Amino acid sequence: MERHELAEQLSELGRLIWEAIQNNDRITELTFELADAKLTLDKVSLEHTRLDSDHAEAIMGFDRDPETLDHRRSLVPPIEWLKYSLFNLALDWVMDQALMRMKIEQKWPFQENDGFSKP
Repeated sequence: MERHELAEQLSELGRLIWEAIQNNDRITELTFELADAKLTLDKVSLEHTRLDSDHAEAIMGFDRDPETLDHRRSLVPPIEWLKYSLFNLALDWVMDQALMRMKIEQKWPFQENDGFSKP
């Protein structure tokens, strides 16, 4: 496999994982709940992470016309971009922590008798 083929396959895997996350309401809900919990534990007021709905639409690109999006995004106040960034940081933390725990706590079937398992 060439490097570019590996990159393409990793992108495909990412797309499939993202699709699985979005298609499972429980995963989506729990991810957002845990991000809120992390922010609360870090003493971040949830009002500092909630976007105005119009700004959210502009930032996240619900309108697919690039020219319109560019114009709408230029009108989004910096504080809304900050809220978006802060919440995304919390979401990334939640996903990173969950993946790390998955690696530590779960085993593939071939790892069950690898000689390294704890009794």
